[in-house]
Order: sequence, then C-alpha cells, then structure tokens
Amino acid sequence: MVEGATERLLIPDMIDKCDKSGDFSSQKYKLPAQYYTLIEIGGAYAYKFIPFIEFLGIPCLILTDVDSVLGQEGKNGQIYYRSVPVSCGETTSNETLKWWIRKNKGLSHDDKTKINLADIISMSSDDKTRGKCHIEFQTKENELCGHSLEEAIRNVNRSHYGLSDSPTEGDLEFSGKCKTDFALKLIYECTDYNIPEYIKSGLIWLNNQKVLE
Repeated sequence: MVEGATERLLIPDMIDKCDKSGDFSSQKYKLPAQYYTLIEIGGAYAYKFIPFIEFLGIPCLILTDVDSVLGQEGKNGQIYYRSVPVSCGETTSNETLKWWIRKNKGLSHDDKTKINLADIISMSSDDKTRGKCHIEFQTKENELCGHSLEEAIRNVNRSHYGLSDSPTEGDLEFSGKCKTDFALKLIYECTDYNIPEYIKSGLIWLNNQKVLE
C-alpha cells in the first residue's frame, strides 16, 4: 500500500534494483519472481484496510509519509496544525501512524491523546510489524530526514538535484508541479539513483516473508 503516483511508478524499479544489488538473496523465491499488488491508497488511511489484510492472511507492506506537523493556537483558541520539516514537528497528521502507535501502546482507536513525533521516529523494526503487516516511513539519512518520498529521494541523490553536500531541510523540499514527472525523470535521467533506506528496508521485509514453502 503506497501513498500515490510517485511510489506506484518507482516501486517496481526499486524492487528490480534491490534484486540486482543482492538485497533479496536470502530467499529462494525472490520478490520479483512473485505476484505482488501495488495499491495507491494514500498511506495515511491504509489502517482502514488492515483488518481486511489480516482476514486474507497475506503479507502487506505499508509505505507512508511521516507527515510532521506543528500545532499553533489560532485566534479562537483552537489548535491548528501546519506541515513543517521533520526536525520542527511535534506530531503527525498521518492517521495510519497515529493508529499504529495507539495499537503499540494498547490505547483505544478513539483515544485523543496526542501522538508525539518522537514516538513514531523511535519505533524499532519490531514495533513496525503487526501480524502480517509492516509499516515504513521516512528516516534520517545523511543527517536529514525528508518529509515525503520526493524529499527522501532528493536527500540521498543530492548531486543529481544540484544540492550541496550539506543541504538544509528547506533545500530538500519538492517544489515541482507534477509528481509523475518527478518519478519518470528520475528513472530515465538517473538510472543509478539511490533508494531511500526506509523503502529498501520495507521491500527486504516483504521479500523475506515466506509465502511459498
């Protein structure tokens, strides 16, 4: 389950890259030789489909965005959340990540306790797995953490995007109008691009699920 068009276009190519680099060598039946389905669901609401996945009993990888936000009090006294770089975030607007943390903490789905971004970022690999479902989101690489897939890709392919060796989070920001164009240009103009670590970790997890015995 992925966020949108960028993931849908890039994941098959990333799977092929992982295979060629030997990341899937631990299994006899590697991921590229198996059937898999890419569902563009908007990762923030993937949690609504987890009960169905559990019913089917098949492995499911959720690739979503960390969606860091910061709360500010409005004139009416109500707290409004706006998107900010990960280093400035206090929580997330991603409902799937909040659902996941509540499950890990044994809280009810309708619990209103604010989920701290630190609790999300500090999740271990085991914390990211529930039954046959595994979740991955942007992680810190090269001292920075992208807010989205596009930012994560720019972060680990700095020279391709004309970024310095020490960019700021603002430099990583994706300012293009079309994410589809971003994905296609990456594939055709930078065939040796680096895959963000969170996606590689998720694909390795999915490859390692023994569905064929």
